[in-house]
Amino acid sequence: MFVNRKILRLLLGFCSCLILNCDCQSQVTAISRDHSCEGDVPCTWDVPACESTWRPYISAVFLGRAVEVREEDVPILLDGEKVLTEKLHVTFEVEEGYIGVQEKSVTVTSGGDLCGYPFSKGHEYLVYGRRLESGVIYVSLCSGTKWKKDATEDLKYLRGLPNAPHGATIYGTVDRFEEPSNPRVKAIRRGTAAVGQKIVIRGSNRSYEATVDAHGKFELSALPAGQYSILLNSNEIVNIVPPHLPTTFDLVDKGCARFNFWIDPFAQKDAGAENESNGSRTPKAPGNQNSN
Repeated sequence: MFVNRKILRLLLGFCSCLILNCDCQSQVTAISRDHSCEGDVPCTWDVPACESTWRPYISAVFLGRAVEVREEDVPILLDGEKVLTEKLHVTFEVEEGYIGVQEKSVTVTSGGDLCGYPFSKGHEYLVYGRRLESGVIYVSLCSGTKWKKDATEDLKYLRGLPNAPHGATIYGTVDRFEEPSNPRVKAIRRGTAAVGQKIVIRGSNRSYEATVDAHGKFELSALPAGQYSILLNSNEIVNIVPPHLPTTFDLVDKGCARFNFWIDPFAQKDAGAENESNGSRTPKAPGNQNSN
């Protein structure tokens, strides 16, 4: 988890309150070190713009330059310990507004909760955030926000939204491991495309089927908005990446959902036996060294 500011700031937290004998307790938010940030998946996995733009906690998306950054020390209770963390108040000059942003200038807040994105004055960012009742936009470290230079694919999608055809897309990859896992060797397990594998996608009114191609990819497009579920039928263990990604989900018009499946024919011999005592098999996110 990214922690804003220096460790020293945490160790010295609340000193000012003690010296001034002020009542800080009523203003303190209690947070644990395993505190989850909004949009935890984008923290560890690359999420396409057609998916991250429409997440429930995103209501403002824009490209802009940070023209002013003000730091604020915020008191919190971190696992019961009184500390200070940092909150940023950032004034943005909006270059392009895509979702929920029409202004030429907006204020963004980030941090105060161990989830702050490290904005710097003068840099350009593609910002994914949540509009608060005050009009300020809250941005989490895990919201999908990134530097403009790293946002080429996102910007291509966002700029094309007005003229994009209607309908949603479900796509992804299916690969099959060619070798068992070996905990004693830190090597990427080799995989190959699961050509011909069938994917079943169920909507509220009808079901669809997709077939994995020679590159290990599948795709269904022009789907009506609504709730869907996805299923890969296999007699072998199937892992999904990222782990614990819901297989029942909502799609909006022009949005998407991406899934990466790994079929593990060796799982019952290794990972299955390894977790047999608690009656479960814990999927392990593999490194993908696809032969394609």
